[in-house]
Amino acid sequence: MIGVRSWVTAAAVFAATVLIWSLVAGAMSALLLLFTAILLSAGLAPFVDRMARRMPFGAAVGISFGTLIVVVVVLGFLLVQPVGVELAKLIAALPGYANSLQDQLTVLQRYIENDKVAHQIAGLLANSAGAAVSTIGPQLLGGSRLIVGSIGDGALILLLAIGWMLSAGELERFVLSLVPAATRDNWHDTLTDIGGRLSAYVRGVVLNGAIVGIVIGIGLAVLGVPYALLLAFIAAIFQAIPMVGAVISGPIILLVVLATSGWEKMLIVLAIFTVIQVLDQNIISPIIFGSRVQMSFLVVILATIVGGTLLGIPGAFLAVPAAAVL
Repeated sequence: MIGVRSWVTAAAVFAATVLIWSLVAGAMSALLLLFTAILLSAGLAPFVDRMARRMPFGAAVGISFGTLIVVVVVLGFLLVQPVGVELAKLIAALPGYANSLQDQLTVLQRYIENDKVAHQIAGLLANSAGAAVSTIGPQLLGGSRLIVGSIGDGALILLLAIGWMLSAGELERFVLSLVPAATRDNWHDTLTDIGGRLSAYVRGVVLNGAIVGIVIGIGLAVLGVPYALLLAFIAAIFQAIPMVGAVISGPIILLVVLATSGWEKMLIVLAIFTVIQVLDQNIISPIIFGSRVQMSFLVVILATIVGGTLLGIPGAFLAVPAAAVL
């Protein structure tokens, strides 16, 4: 028979486990914000260094981050607001698009009815499309809370990035003081190389995402596809995950095009998307990222899976630059 002491001990162990896990989860969230701030600081470092040659370092940091804030606010009015309007319209129209998607997949099911395997697959997609799309709607309706939380996290990241930029030199000197004098030059070179890789990665991600998003947006707009700006924004954002992001954004874009514009335009968009990704992986990305940020497809996949498992979507985005510095 289990005594009272055993039950109390078991309850105490369980409570301690929950407490430790909560502390770890909280620490991981804080580290996520800190690493995002470090990435932001690394991306602005080259501009700060150039200006610091002509003015005090603090003034260079202030001007750089002030300019960044102005750019973000302007982009918010020019881009984020229209994207939000299109997202709201898409959410409101989701039930109708779910039915349209089912109809499109039913047509496919009839067209390939002679192929039993394809017939079964199409039938499964047709039956599940409505439920899947309808499930996304209620989750997106909580977007206002997500926006408020994102603004708060963005402000915290900005403050952390400014603090990191101002104190990075002192922190580096402190770290170097802890290692033997004979290896300090090697450690200094390593830290410099890590900073260079992060800076190159951040600038490359922004430029690469902008190029892909603009090209896809123009293609969708020319075809007259609804929500072209929103879909282009999705493509640009997921370009932050090299090689893997297209696998995530592609099906989203194609499903929306299929539901709103039919098979013909969906196939055209598929061809455009495929050509863009082939050109990006073989020509654009190597030019933008250069030789400082080189990762194998396996490393990107593993980093994305681990980051996404531990920290969700933000972890998937940040795991790749973390792997890039290793």
